[in-house]
Amino acid sequence: MASSLDLLDYSFTSLKHRSMRSWLTVLGIVIGIAAIVSLIAISAGLQASVTKSLDAFGSRTVIVIPGDVSKGGGSFSSAGAGADAGKLYDNDAKRLERIPGVEKISRMVMLRPSIVFKNQSISASVSGIEAVDYSEMFDVTLSSGRYLTEADRRVVIIGSNYADTSVFKQPMAVGSVVYLGAEQTPYRVIGVLERKGDSDTDLAFYIPLEDARALAGHTLAKGEVSAILFRVLPSFDFHDVLGQCEAELLSAHHISADDKDFSFITADFIRGQMDMILGAVTLFLGFVASISLLVGGVNVANTMFMTVLERTREIGTLKAIGASESVILRLFLIESALLGLGGGLIGALIGVLVSTGISATGLLTPIVSPELVFGACLFSTLLGLGSGFIPARNASRLTPVEALRFE
Repeated sequence: MASSLDLLDYSFTSLKHRSMRSWLTVLGIVIGIAAIVSLIAISAGLQASVTKSLDAFGSRTVIVIPGDVSKGGGSFSSAGAGADAGKLYDNDAKRLERIPGVEKISRMVMLRPSIVFKNQSISASVSGIEAVDYSEMFDVTLSSGRYLTEADRRVVIIGSNYADTSVFKQPMAVGSVVYLGAEQTPYRVIGVLERKGDSDTDLAFYIPLEDARALAGHTLAKGEVSAILFRVLPSFDFHDVLGQCEAELLSAHHISADDKDFSFITADFIRGQMDMILGAVTLFLGFVASISLLVGGVNVANTMFMTVLERTREIGTLKAIGASESVILRLFLIESALLGLGGGLIGALIGVLVSTGISATGLLTPIVSPELVFGACLFSTLLGLGSGFIPARNASRLTPVEALRFE
């Protein structure tokens, strides 16, 4: 009776004798497993990034933006947004500030001017903010410098990407001077935020609110803001306060709930939107990867059928010298499992390399766990076993006489 090690060695030898066919057979499995490993790693990385951002955002922080996101509108309105996008004004912030439970209310103006530093020019998002405690509201800390004060003008707090060579060829630091807008107004860097690994913080470019309004010029209506930020006190019911805020803004805008022209962005809202997007993308890419794996499984089955056909006389010889049906069955199952395992190992390696490459860009850090790699290899091995079962069974049922007479 042949041992499993003998059968494994025999199977390896057989696969090496038809190495080109073996490589072509596992190609579909390689592509499918690589896609699945990359997909799951990227998805896990995105979820971790979203969770980290939401932790920084705060469960009781609210951002009010123009437009109704439930109707396909709603955005952080930059200076110059069309009138149909809805508008928010200073008076809206004052009304919200009077509602019990609302604290640390702050206005924001978003714009995208040119930024010139050391003779290099880019166009980037700039936020005009008030001198409130953003460190508490958004869990950000300074690595150097200080925060804004109400008296500050023409100063800027930058994210960590501006303090290295991620954005400009030369890094900025506290004391650096940058030039904003068409008039190239000089601004002095007074603070640098610590790196957090999310673009909102690492690419932050905060200037005083009134400076942002001056840069926006006539593109921004008098008293208009891009967004209003506030926190709900822990001692108040979060949803009750939001309900009062919504009623107050509907009254201020003289509209009904059906015509609502603003939206509340909360941590739960962002999490729900991201889960929906990630779910749709994962479903689509998973479908594509499944098709590739299906093709790979069919290739394994086809290859094993051809192998059985080509080795019919060899099977007859093995049976004539005493090999049982179970030995022949195990022999071909091991070969098909090796094809699946080989495809899984190569595919998982490619998936890890793709994830590493994405991580090196700094845009996202995919998460590849040992469990993911092991699961991918196990799945591909089982796929190989399943695809090779029928050919292996057919081979095991051949009689010695019938097999030896085969031409």
